[in-house]
Amino acid sequence: MPVEKTLKELLAEITLQLEPSSDTASLDAQVLVAHQLGKPRAWVMAHPEFQVSPAQYAQISHAMERLRNGEPLPYVVGHWEFYGKDFILTPDVLIPRPDTELLVEESIRWLKQHPTQRQAIDVGTGSGCIGISLAAAIPDLHLVLTDISGSALGVAQKNALKHVLSGRMEFVQANLLEGIAGYFDLICANLPYIPTDMLKTLPVAIREPVLALDGGQDGIHLTSRLLEQARRCLIPGGAIFLEIEALQGNEINMLAEKLYPAAQIKVIKSLAGWDRCVVIERSRFLVHICQREEWQRAQKYGSFQDDSLKQSGFIHCSTPEQVLEVANRFYRDVPDLVLLWLNPDLLLANLHWEPTDGQLFPHVYGPINLQAVVSITNLCCDDDHTFRTIELPV
Repeated sequence: MPVEKTLKELLAEITLQLEPSSDTASLDAQVLVAHQLGKPRAWVMAHPEFQVSPAQYAQISHAMERLRNGEPLPYVVGHWEFYGKDFILTPDVLIPRPDTELLVEESIRWLKQHPTQRQAIDVGTGSGCIGISLAAAIPDLHLVLTDISGSALGVAQKNALKHVLSGRMEFVQANLLEGIAGYFDLICANLPYIPTDMLKTLPVAIREPVLALDGGQDGIHLTSRLLEQARRCLIPGGAIFLEIEALQGNEINMLAEKLYPAAQIKVIKSLAGWDRCVVIERSRFLVHICQREEWQRAQKYGSFQDDSLKQSGFIHCSTPEQVLEVANRFYRDVPDLVLLWLNPDLLLANLHWEPTDGQLFPHVYGPINLQAVVSITNLCCDDDHTFRTIELPV
């Protein structure tokens, strides 16, 4: 390639070289040349007769060699656009994909619909593109960003500084939610979801960090662990937003139904019609376990109260996710049990969320008024006196 070329000639030649390996060869050529010249892509397109200097030609030639050797363009230029913002990238983090913008859009929509819920966590943040995009769109959002990779977390911190958002963010090196303190209204994650055996057949595995791609033998190993862990720190009424592989929707939906009884769960498809996101909105219902005769007595007297109110000053309740644990711990030999499903907005007594054994439990400081009881269902154990399922309200 001659040293002296116009931008028009140079772009045409680079595009020709990239076409065998890229579906967006022309765009890639523009991005590469714009980066090397330190100009916006629009400037490059507006100056086709600009003469490239020998030094600029040498830089572009070196970058082209990296591309020919299979290095992805975002790593070569060191940055990439996502959701309208430019993000610093290194080979330590996954390259942001347009499909992930759906996860961001759905999360922002939910946050705007819930203006008082402003504690969020981006798990497995990588470059930080998801969490930073949320923070930019929601000015009063406070975010924790986690990653198991310290190098990836460093990239996320640089991007937060670049977009002047680090003041509302905490960065924690962690394996999913292990060791994370606090409670969150929103948990979002684009975790590795490619099955290990499939990963071996994909060219992406040799170009991007395997740690950010490998989802275990079934592809949902990390997602399953996250959903288990999230039960202790997702606030009732909060939501989990997950990006998933195109064929994982049904499997993750069933897992979520098991782990989050009474939750609203939906699978959102991409524009191409593939499963792309799962949204799990945790129920706000509270649940109290009691014997049927206690409930019948409450109906007679006009409010529900039990011995714990006299002894402890509050009535112990649970979230739907906590019911089986509480029942198996305290009610194995208690007959004829029912679940009182409570709407917290209708309670007249004060409600406080207080930690017990590493979890938040709802405590009602006073009698439960009957208007707050929206449904009653049976709680039955198996023959071995183990509670394994709960009957949900209709």
